[in-house]
Amino acid sequence: MSIKSLVLAKFNEPQKCRGHCDRQASARVLREDVSLVVAIACPGGYVTRLMAYGSRDNASALRSLVEQALGQDMGDEDIRTATRYAWDMGMQGGKDVVFKVAYWNQNYGRTKSDDPNRRAVFACASCGSLFLQPLPSLVTKCPACEPKRPT
Repeated sequence: MSIKSLVLAKFNEPQKCRGHCDRQASARVLREDVSLVVAIACPGGYVTRLMAYGSRDNASALRSLVEQALGQDMGDEDIRTATRYAWDMGMQGGKDVVFKVAYWNQNYGRTKSDDPNRRAVFACASCGSLFLQPLPSLVTKCPACEPKRPT
């Protein structure tokens, strides 16, 4: 079974959007290259959590992605890592490593803010790229995908 299949089967439980609205958030696959990058996002695109899954430690790749979206450097303390083993995934293989995951939550660390109009990370509904916009915004597409309005 692929990492993507495992992640979507085992970790795609519906959950409430945290920090943005009360709607249901779900997993969105943003990228599948060296690692599988998944965002937990609500229908409005607000990203509650970003995760990078792979056979190796993905913390630096995830940090780079978040820094690019935020437009600022961040510390290692904002990225957490975990290793998933066969035994804790309900699979045969005991202590075999199934995958490693690096994750970032939007509402902790140096990126946390209580400002109701703060800029927050969203995932584009069209291309899946990450972009910043004010938290109360209703725009669901990044600037590259949002049709230009006549001025």
